[in-house]
Amino acid sequence: MHPSHDIRGTKGNKLAGRKIALCISGSVAAVKCPELARELMRHGADVRVAMTRHATELITPQLMHWATGNPVVTELTGRIEHVELAQWADLVLVAPATANTLSKIAWAVDDTPVTSIVSVALGLKKPVAIVPAMHASMYSHKLLQKNLSDLRSAGVHVLEPRVEEGKAKIQEVDEIVSRVLELLGRKDMKGMRVLVTAGPTIEYIDPVKLMTNRSSGKMGIAIARAAAARGAEVTLVYGPGTETEPVGVKTVRVQTTQEMRDAVSRELKRPHSVIVSAAAPQDFVVERQAKKKLDHTKATTLKLLPAPRVLDAARKLAPKAFIVGFKAEHGVGEEELLKIARKKLGEGLDMVVANDVARVGAGFGTDTNEVLLVTRSQSKSMRATKAEIAMAILDAAVAGLRGRKR
Repeated sequence: MHPSHDIRGTKGNKLAGRKIALCISGSVAAVKCPELARELMRHGADVRVAMTRHATELITPQLMHWATGNPVVTELTGRIEHVELAQWADLVLVAPATANTLSKIAWAVDDTPVTSIVSVALGLKKPVAIVPAMHASMYSHKLLQKNLSDLRSAGVHVLEPRVEEGKAKIQEVDEIVSRVLELLGRKDMKGMRVLVTAGPTIEYIDPVKLMTNRSSGKMGIAIARAAAARGAEVTLVYGPGTETEPVGVKTVRVQTTQEMRDAVSRELKRPHSVIVSAAAPQDFVVERQAKKKLDHTKATTLKLLPAPRVLDAARKLAPKAFIVGFKAEHGVGEEELLKIARKKLGEGLDMVVANDVARVGAGFGTDTNEVLLVTRSQSKSMRATKAEIAMAILDAAVAGLRGRKR
């Protein structure tokens, strides 16, 4: 056995026995691939690599051979490597995926080992995930976005990049590993129906002006995606957030808090096992919405009234469901946050996820969060990616439902 295999399973066995084809295209983000491959191996995976010619100009096949302990495919020969590797893999992971490579995949152009492996994998109905990396101007290109939309429609899982410094940067290694764990993890929620709310809501002041908040929808979408990956039938009630809707999830778009409440009530006419209210609906509505656009030169007084509560009817409509509520605060200490969360449990909830959005890396729009997971029997502090927190929430829900059956 190659000595590099010695690290397999050193961080856990969630990917034990799982086979991942890591396909590398010619982005400078390829420098992260040795670390990515080895992190997947540390969770138990067997990783084999295929590279485009341009990728080999950035990192060498020898480096990836060292990283994985397996030979690297850089060209297709009489061994028909693209078919063999796609048949072998439980997941084909294209990371990084350049604009060129992902567009070729969308159009079924198979002129590199990477695009050919993906083509075979899709034909075999194997899971395929791509991790884009490119200049932000290329990522925002209308035709490239259409190609991404087509890929999602074909069932390809797209891990959105981090757009910063004018670049659409590849996601951090930990985030990619979390998504792989979702895709290849346990299917312990088969037969369950899950309802998730996500994103902000808006309340109109006049036909043009509105009130809202900075919620992106990341946390709710991470939960919906994780539940679907674990085999559940998932419905996402989604306000006007900025995150892309997840693959394999029924999405109901809403705008106002009342619309979100009504959508939740409609969905709960069918029995649900788990309800997760991760949205950030508005707390207030304007008593009298102006029928005409307000004149900015004149002072205006607005009277705000409490908005309808999205989960008010949930316990009555779904008496057997495990219900999770979120509580966002600003600038509070740990003891105060715990006290607030325990009080919210009294609203008929089984679990409250509380966080202080003023903390660095724990607010709206971030890929990480710092939360308190509070149930009637215990509380747990957790600082992690939103994907990891989503899995922890669902773990608690599954355990809670099993406990009721005993």
